[in-house]
Amino acid sequence: MLAGAGALLLLEEETRRSQTHEELVFLMTNRTASALAADTLFFFPVELEKSGKLGKLRAVSGVSAPESHAPMVVWLNGLIHRQPLPSQPEIVTGRWVDADGDSWQRWMPPEGMLLPLTTPCGGVVGVLLLVRRHPWHQEELELARRLGLCYGHAWEYLRLKTTPGRGSGGKWGMMVSPRSLLWVGGVLVVLLLAWPVRQSVMAPAKVIAEKPRLVTATMDGVVARIAVEPNSLVHAGQILLTMEETMVANRLAVAEDALRVAETELLRAEQLAFSHADVKANLPMLRSRIQERTVERHYAQEMLERSRVLAPGDGLALFGSAEEWVGQPVRVGQRIMVVADPDKVAIAMDLSIHDAVTMKTGGAFLLFLDSDPLHPRAGQVVHASYEANVTPEGVVAFAVRGHLTDGRPPPRIGLRGRVRLFGEDTALFYLLFRRPLSALRQFVGM
Repeated sequence: MLAGAGALLLLEEETRRSQTHEELVFLMTNRTASALAADTLFFFPVELEKSGKLGKLRAVSGVSAPESHAPMVVWLNGLIHRQPLPSQPEIVTGRWVDADGDSWQRWMPPEGMLLPLTTPCGGVVGVLLLVRRHPWHQEELELARRLGLCYGHAWEYLRLKTTPGRGSGGKWGMMVSPRSLLWVGGVLVVLLLAWPVRQSVMAPAKVIAEKPRLVTATMDGVVARIAVEPNSLVHAGQILLTMEETMVANRLAVAEDALRVAETELLRAEQLAFSHADVKANLPMLRSRIQERTVERHYAQEMLERSRVLAPGDGLALFGSAEEWVGQPVRVGQRIMVVADPDKVAIAMDLSIHDAVTMKTGGAFLLFLDSDPLHPRAGQVVHASYEANVTPEGVVAFAVRGHLTDGRPPPRIGLRGRVRLFGEDTALFYLLFRRPLSALRQFVGM
């Protein structure tokens, strides 16, 4: 027993040094007898790629290559092919073949053993048939079991080494053919592509004021001074900017002088009217002239007041910088800045026509701000334009507007990011190949 155990250890070491299946087959058929005394050894591999059963005889101890058409080889192949795969070492005799054992006695010694090569997963990759003249003992069956595990592990390792990416898969893996795997894989791919998913597209976005109040030039002229800092909080009636007042002030001074002259002429005419009838006839005209000069003065005063632009309400004064406007000529109605409520914001999105999906009012979106991309903000679409327009970046896109609905504090006006807009449910295939299919249709003209 100790001699058999020592021989087993030597065989295990030699098995680990095997680099190919051919080396391992030679070792199994010609060196196994050192641990398990046998007259002849036959090796039958399992046809993993075909039926999963034992295949034809591959090697015989003491023979370089068995003759496939030899009578004994033909008989042995037919015998082994009809037998089920053993899971443990089994002792076989002539009665294992037929009732009287005549055919076995014709070709084989009286005692035989089937030694399966088992993998760590429990599968069988081959069988060694050991035959001899004297009976087998129970201790030898235990040695054979350990040796079968060693050979099976080495065989599977070499198989995985030569065909990377494939495993034994146990008994079931041996019974599944590559064609069956292809069919199963194809069905799984079809089911996966037909899986319903929600359409979604990405689009650039910007945080804007929901209802901004425009601050425009109230008259033609030159901006003299910006009275507030950019993005500062202002209140209703606060002076935001002043226009150049020189011309308006001069016009007011001229109008006031003209009014005083007209009043003096009227006073003089009223004094002379008692003695001169012709002067009395001019009094209505002089009074009309005073009214005209009064209107001119009021207009000049109004223009002087309009040179000071006031805040239309409370909010943030949003504009670039004061240096951009001071000294610049403007026309009446030209936009200079906006006053916006920082607590009332909206999300402006530009959805490219190439990424357009069916959008409905109330559709959901997720906002990923560039300043905080790890915490998306949930929102809802409130408007989507019917016609696409060219954006300042030169992209033809639909204008989409939305509100945030997550209840968190609103982001700062002016922040940018990207949104994921969600549309209707569709198949995964359409979601993945929508743009390629569209490009193909445009190319072939269908």
